[in-house]
Amino acid sequence: MSLSTLHQRPGRLPAEMTSFVGRREELSGIERLLARCRLVTLTGPGGVGKTRLAVRAARAAAPPDGVWFVDLTAAPEPGLVARVVADALGLPDQGGGEPLDATIEFLGRRPGLLVLDTCEHLIDSCAMLAETVLHAAPDLRVLATSRQPLDIAGEHTLVVAPLPSPVPGEEGASGGNCAAPGAADGAVALFTDRASAVVPGWTASGDDREAVALLCRRLDGIPLAIELAAVQVRALSPRQILERLDRHALEVRGRRTALQRHQTLRSAIDWSHELCSPDERLLWARLSVLAADFDLETAERVCGDERLAPVTVFDLVAGLLAKSIVQRVERDGRVRYRMLDTLREYGAERLEGLGETERTRARAFGWFAGTLRTAVDELGGPRQRHWLEWHAREEAGVRALLDWGIRTAPDEVLLSAHVCNGRLLVLRGRIGESWHWVRRMLDARPVGDEPFWAEALGLSAMLTAFQRNLAKAGELAARARAHPSGAADGCGAGYARAAEGVVALQEGDPERAIAALTEAERLLAEACPGEVISSIVPLLAGIAHAALGDVATARAIAERTMREAEREGNVWGQAYARALNGIVLLLLGQASEALAVGRTGLRTMAELDNRLGLALCLEVVACGLAATGRPKSAAALFGAAKRQYDDSGAVLFGPVYSALIGVVVDGVRTELGSDPYTASAEAGGRMELDAVLAEALGERRETPSPGPGGGRPRGSLSPREWEIAELVAQGLTNREIADRLVIAKRTADSHVEHILAKLAVSSRAEIAAWYARNS
Repeated sequence: MSLSTLHQRPGRLPAEMTSFVGRREELSGIERLLARCRLVTLTGPGGVGKTRLAVRAARAAAPPDGVWFVDLTAAPEPGLVARVVADALGLPDQGGGEPLDATIEFLGRRPGLLVLDTCEHLIDSCAMLAETVLHAAPDLRVLATSRQPLDIAGEHTLVVAPLPSPVPGEEGASGGNCAAPGAADGAVALFTDRASAVVPGWTASGDDREAVALLCRRLDGIPLAIELAAVQVRALSPRQILERLDRHALEVRGRRTALQRHQTLRSAIDWSHELCSPDERLLWARLSVLAADFDLETAERVCGDERLAPVTVFDLVAGLLAKSIVQRVERDGRVRYRMLDTLREYGAERLEGLGETERTRARAFGWFAGTLRTAVDELGGPRQRHWLEWHAREEAGVRALLDWGIRTAPDEVLLSAHVCNGRLLVLRGRIGESWHWVRRMLDARPVGDEPFWAEALGLSAMLTAFQRNLAKAGELAARARAHPSGAADGCGAGYARAAEGVVALQEGDPERAIAALTEAERLLAEACPGEVISSIVPLLAGIAHAALGDVATARAIAERTMREAEREGNVWGQAYARALNGIVLLLLGQASEALAVGRTGLRTMAELDNRLGLALCLEVVACGLAATGRPKSAAALFGAAKRQYDDSGAVLFGPVYSALIGVVVDGVRTELGSDPYTASAEAGGRMELDAVLAEALGERRETPSPGPGGGRPRGSLSPREWEIAELVAQGLTNREIADRLVIAKRTADSHVEHILAKLAVSSRAEIAAWYARNS
């Protein structure tokens, strides 16, 4: 994938960081194909510019809200292709539901263009997904990039050729303005543009013109090879670059039998490799084990050792950045780095030649596994938000290393990493993916007698219960409780009893649920005090008590859990405790107090972007509104809550809780009438999340008023995006914007991504400058 000149933002078209050169005929061809075909695949070798061309074509083909970009390098194995696509569409993990089903349901409702980038490493899975969604979504088009066709019915391929290069000696090639056919928008133009970026004001003059034409010809017009050569004008003239490249090309072509174009690219990369210092070459090779973008600390930990001191890594990364081997990307104000796939593959080959592949991958796995353990140790405290945001940033890297670890890591290290990763995913509301990894681990390894297996089985049982697979949950819980470690692993037994309690709630048996959950709370408190997921266990028992009419005990549980969560800094636990307290207050007839508590919990769930918690708090708020004379708003929020439940694909409390809420729903339906209630609920289900939150919190926001002289030139920004652009211009981070507007940070991230794409800029500073000019 050629993302050297793109700023990546999951799901949205990447902003282009450099000028786009040439490809007018290809863009016209893609436009014509998309007008009459539903699947277009851009094929060609690595480095030829497929990704950049696809992004530019997609931006021209449809408005930003109708295009979704999927970077498939984030899927290390076939089973995660659908999950990565769902992530790019902004679809939450649906617990027991299949991400492909959610993707089909989402795309089937709207026209648009789905860009599947870098399909070749999972070609069969990508082909199956594309075929499935095209059958299910009649108004959808798919634009794919791959080194080979998907080879499915209806596919039209467009081979992306190298950029045209002038023939040296022909008229225009060495004189005036290099005006040979293709020079104005081809290889020479690309070289000139990139050279002037590293040496401001650089232009080809005199003998340089012919040297540039010769150089582009030698490089076969391959964009990646040209860009690697262009950065060398810092130190060399085009003629010197050409002479050095020729020596490398002869060596490469003398010892390889690959296609000419592949030989050319290889010679350009070989030459860039030789220009690196020995330590830069070693770092390049070691960085190849990182499947996605990474931060400096990860590079230091994974690549540093006695041979490559960690304190030198920053300077070495800067050197690779200057040579265009490593690219700079930015996520929410944090600088990160990544390599193009072609360069990563080259580095991996070099690492294999050094005999360091397994050792470096093991070090990377150890670093991520250790960080996951640290995260979970601190997950129940004040650093909870920090670790949830870290996990979201490092998700692709964690996936790739877990996939490697399943094949090679020792059982104890592997299970620790998976269980820790599972806890983080649960707090992020991704119960389905958490179960995916635990299931893969259980399928790949025979269960041993060590205590850590009991914990894995117990957590698996709890995850499965939340997904409403009650038979499987019961089976896993029984295996955990019967495990030979017995009482030696209270965590495993505690999770198993908690799972049995959830099963009892789902089966409508609150007495049995209370017995299991009370024992689970005791076991977990003794064996793993402060464990974050255990904070939900007493709340489940509280719902069971409320269902039996023991409201006093339910309230005591809610208040106790709230105090403990506040003392520990467990924001997730606080939010769920507030939800239970709101339910209790409703049962006690204290609707105004319940409404206030529910709104406080709702704000927190929005910050955590926890769909299951959002649904629960929305129902509490809806009940409060119904009891205080606002039935229409209540109906809309009941509809919005149903959508959040459907999105999460999981449940906590089961039919005993649904019966309590159902009484209020029936009352609102009677008050409004069946048809008006249905209309309001369906409207609520269609509302965007920030609009739902504004409705629930009683904080509807007016459209910003125009300034003096009438309207303000907003380009294509919506009123909400204009508001967020103003906050960006004030210097607020996405977290601060989310807090100010009472929306999820993920929603703020998405709005900022939209603004970057619509304004065709690549940084927050450019948003601020644009706002200053137009406000």
